[in-house]
Amino acid sequence: MKIIDYTHTITKEHELSAYFTGQYNPEDLLFFDIETTGFIAKHTTLYLIGVLWFKNNTIHIRQWFNDNGCDEKVILTSFLEFTHTFTHLIHFNGLGFDLPYLKQKADIHNLTFSLEECMTQIDIYKEIRSYKNLFALDNMKQVSIEDFLGIARDDEKSGKELIRVYQQYIGKPDEQLEHLLLLHNHDDLLGMTKISHIMNYKWFIESPTIASYTCNQENNYLVIHFQVADGPYLPKRITATKCGIHLNAIEQKGILSVPICKDTLKHFFTDYKNYYYLPLEDIAIHKSVATYVDSHNKVKASKETCYISKTDSFIPSCSHGDYEYFRTDWKTKQEYILLSAFLEADDETKIQYITKTLSMFL
Repeated sequence: MKIIDYTHTITKEHELSAYFTGQYNPEDLLFFDIETTGFIAKHTTLYLIGVLWFKNNTIHIRQWFNDNGCDEKVILTSFLEFTHTFTHLIHFNGLGFDLPYLKQKADIHNLTFSLEECMTQIDIYKEIRSYKNLFALDNMKQVSIEDFLGIARDDEKSGKELIRVYQQYIGKPDEQLEHLLLLHNHDDLLGMTKISHIMNYKWFIESPTIASYTCNQENNYLVIHFQVADGPYLPKRITATKCGIHLNAIEQKGILSVPICKDTLKHFFTDYKNYYYLPLEDIAIHKSVATYVDSHNKVKASKETCYISKTDSFIPSCSHGDYEYFRTDWKTKQEYILLSAFLEADDETKIQYITKTLSMFL
C-alpha cells in the first residue's frame, strides 16, 4: 500500500458552497471517492480510496493506493480508522455505489463496516438528481455537473479507461501510469468541492429565505422580482417554465413571470353533500339556503356540480394557502387564485406563494 498526501491552499475556486458552510462546520466534513476495476465487489479489485477534508484554512487530500493488487484489506482498514474524527461523509452517488461496494469488500475481508450508521451521509448526486431538467442536462454524472458549472479538470481519462491502466500498472509498475491513476481520483475529490455549489440550487429552490420582493403587471404577466438572503448563491443562470410560470435566476436574484388568466373559473366546495345545485343559475348553494328554493329548480350537488363561477383575472397556484382556489372543471388539477387576492395579501402570504412556486420547479 502507498499513502499519498497533498495540501492545497483554499482559493475562490475551491471554496465550499454556502450550502455547506452555512449549515455545517467544514472541518467536520470528509469528502471521499473510490476507484475500482468494476462494479461487483467479489469479482473486482478496490485499488484506490481518496479523501478530502478542510483544516486550518487548507485543503488536505489523502489517497490509499493498492499498488500491488493485494492490499484491499489494508487500505480499507486504514481508511475506516481515518474516518473516526469526522461526523459527515460527503460523496457523489456514494449511497448508490461506493458505500455498498465497500460494505461488500469489508464482508469479504471480515471487517466491521458501519459508516452509514456512524456518519451522516450527504450524497450530492442523490440530493440534486431531480434537477436534471432544470439544468438542461442529459445525465447527472459528476463530469456533467462540472461542465454545467464551467469547471475544467486536468485528467483526460475516464474511470472505465483507467481500469486497463491499473491492470497495466500491476503488470509493470510505472510512474506515469501511477500518476494517471492518482490524478483522476485527486481531481474527482477536488471536483466535489467545486460542484458543492450545485447544492446552492437545491437551497435556492427548496428552502430559500426571501429577503425582498417586488410585484408588477407587465403584458398579461405578474412579474415578481425577488432576492434571497445571504446563502444560496447561483454561479450559473437557470431558466425554466412550468405550468406557464417562467423562472429566471442567477446569483441571489430571481424573477418569476406568472401568466395572468382572464377567464370564468369555478370554485368547488369539498363538502358537496351539504349543497344543492341550481341548473338554471349554474351555481351551488348551501342546503340551509336551498330550503327556500322550489324543488323543481334544484338537485343535490355532486362533486362535479358543487361550485360557484367567477369571471375575473387569475394566476396559477402551486399549493394551498389562505386563498380561494379556482379550476376550469372538477377533473382539472391546475388551480388558480384571484390576482386581486394575491395583490391584497400580506407579505408573509406573498412570500409563501413565491417559495411554493419555486418548489414546483423540482
